[in-house]
Amino acid sequence: MTRNQVAITVDKGDVKVAQRFPNEKIETGNSCWGTAEAKNVVATALMLPATVDLGPEGVVYIDEIQNSIAVGTVQHAVSVDLSVRVSFGSKFWFGNCVNIFRRTCSTNGYSEGTNKISVNIAASNVLTECIGGQEHLTFKIDAKVIDEADGGSYGKVIVGKKGGCNLKILGIKIGSINNKIQQYATRYVQQSGNKFQELRGSRLVAELEKKLGVRLGSIVSLPLNNADGTPRTCAQGRRKRAANCVRKSCPSGFVRIGETDTCQKYFGRTKPNCTKFGEGANLYERKIGSYLILYWCHVPGV
Repeated sequence: MTRNQVAITVDKGDVKVAQRFPNEKIETGNSCWGTAEAKNVVATALMLPATVDLGPEGVVYIDEIQNSIAVGTVQHAVSVDLSVRVSFGSKFWFGNCVNIFRRTCSTNGYSEGTNKISVNIAASNVLTECIGGQEHLTFKIDAKVIDEADGGSYGKVIVGKKGGCNLKILGIKIGSINNKIQQYATRYVQQSGNKFQELRGSRLVAELEKKLGVRLGSIVSLPLNNADGTPRTCAQGRRKRAANCVRKSCPSGFVRIGETDTCQKYFGRTKPNCTKFGEGANLYERKIGSYLILYWCHVPGV
């Protein structure tokens, strides 16, 4: 990436996550006449503006673990859409509340803040193999994209752009709904800030594949030549030795570091507890620039 001036374009459609919340009662001070419930609550986070380029100027190559890292700061928005259903009922002589009629309105909340995106690209499982009598260098392309929200950067939630739910029906005014919307939006931003979202949207993967000339996860095979440009032929008995050689494999979610028997998993800015991955696991961290620290877990192959 640093030598070939590769730039990655991340489209906003690839940086979009949504979460649905359960229905929740809204306190109105009434037990039967004028009760309310928040329904169809959906929170969505998306990238602003339409695209961002993670270009060569932001790329760092870490030779020790053979990874290329691209990092960018992106403006994001979080929105919460919901409906409020107000039920009006009456208690009869036997004490049960019987619904008479209902009214429903829709509203939303909106806030903008900052997210950091990091792209980790690695060539793993590097081998030299004999193909058609010529030596080839083969490896697997692996990429991982992490989007992390800075919860403290999000401003106050703006309520009611799609209509308000400050209902006043038959003397019942639900004044708490705006606070409810703010609570939902704040809850979502905080959850996004405490965990990272791995993004593998179709357009992002397509862009990476176009730039790299391969499909992510596929095996790349490059023919090797001698210094004079002639094909490097396979050494005698090489194919037989390779067939008898069984390499160690990596646990699920991990990729091999180059041609070694050590495996790694990228976690972005979130410091993981690597001990949970078993004996021999250890934390690897790398400072990028003056303030950014990125983390990996390293484990031995099995």
